Amino acid sequence: MWSELAQRINFEYRRIGRYSLATLLIKVTKHALSAALWLFLMPFSVVLHCAGFRRVTVFCDRIGHLALEPDCLLKAQRLGLLPQRRYFVLAPPSRVANPHLLNYWRPMIRAYEHPLSCFVLGSMSRWILMRHDISEYLLAPAAQTAYSIQSAWGNRPPLLSLSAEDIAWSEAALRRIGLPLGSWFICLHVREGGFSPVDEALHAHRNGSISATLPAISEITRRGGWVVRIGDPTMQPMIDIPGLIDYAHHVDKSPRLDVVLCARARFILGNTSGVALVGSVFGVPCAIANAIPISTLWFREHDISIPKLLYSNAVGRYLRLDEILNSAIANYRYSALYQAAGLRVEENSAEDIRELVVEMLERLTGSFNESAEDRELSRRLLKLFDRQHYGFGSSARTGTLFLRRHADLLP
Repeated sequence: MWSELAQRINFEYRRIGRYSLATLLIKVTKHALSAALWLFLMPFSVVLHCAGFRRVTVFCDRIGHLALEPDCLLKAQRLGLLPQRRYFVLAPPSRVANPHLLNYWRPMIRAYEHPLSCFVLGSMSRWILMRHDISEYLLAPAAQTAYSIQSAWGNRPPLLSLSAEDIAWSEAALRRIGLPLGSWFICLHVREGGFSPVDEALHAHRNGSISATLPAISEITRRGGWVVRIGDPTMQPMIDIPGLIDYAHHVDKSPRLDVVLCARARFILGNTSGVALVGSVFGVPCAIANAIPISTLWFREHDISIPKLLYSNAVGRYLRLDEILNSAIANYRYSALYQAAGLRVEENSAEDIRELVVEMLERLTGSFNESAEDRELSRRLLKLFDRQHYGFGSSARTGTLFLRRHADLLP
């Protein structure tokens, strides 16, 4: 915990150091004004607080948070885990990762967008009053409640489904990017370093290689499907492969089509990156490769994930999953923590990822054969999870074929 805090403080120090003097003065002035406004408006804040108004601290800047945090809040409320309040979010346009996804949440939770409204309401809810902190969903230092909320929701229908307007609009949009009429497809996303340079030093261990997905792409196209590579234009362009659409570099890329693709995919092949969660909140299964920290799983019953491997320089071998999950390494969130511990973070092999795709496709069609030995491997892994781990309480599974191949990593 203290090592992680030190990394975060060091990052913030370096980030502030990149500001110009004028920018720094503006930020300090805004914070001071916000604190003064909190004090000045406190009587009004008390009244609104007693009336049930609560700002939900959704991190709208990142699409994964914008997808899963409102989803968890609303599901927890419907499950009776939260009291009925007048919840709202602050979503100034410059801080919203995907405005079209935000539009889907509007009928269920109010969003304030005007910069002045956001500043005033943000100041009033700066401390204690009118504030509902949801950092425990995805940013908790141990068990993250997003997992248990999604498990409690179970097989109920997702809160979001594509609107009739988006379905009608998407028919022509999908044709424009090259998808044949009536074809099925999966969305592919592999995290790279260009999306968020400001914190890349913290999160580089989450990146992956797109080339490792080529056998998986071949498996999907061989079975008659298409692959739509999603992401942002900073990503490495894909080679020309029949059945593959490099949508990340397509001229028709848009926030609306980003959402539609994730919501209409048969499943999403991703890694530990938030865009796959857009599919999750629309009920689309996720096959997650290269999951890290090792204690993360994915969120829903039909999801499958496989973790990265950790090679220890000190002992000269890969660490077993029990060695990882019985230590602080399980929850390492920053790249420097692995380096300081003498650990090499190793991506899943191309064959691991191909087998993950095979398992997902066969589970979706009901043709996957799981033996008693497979169930025993899964049981031995789940037995290692407890409340100190991020993914504790998840109903998702770790890839069966991955556990077969790497059975030596289990105790």
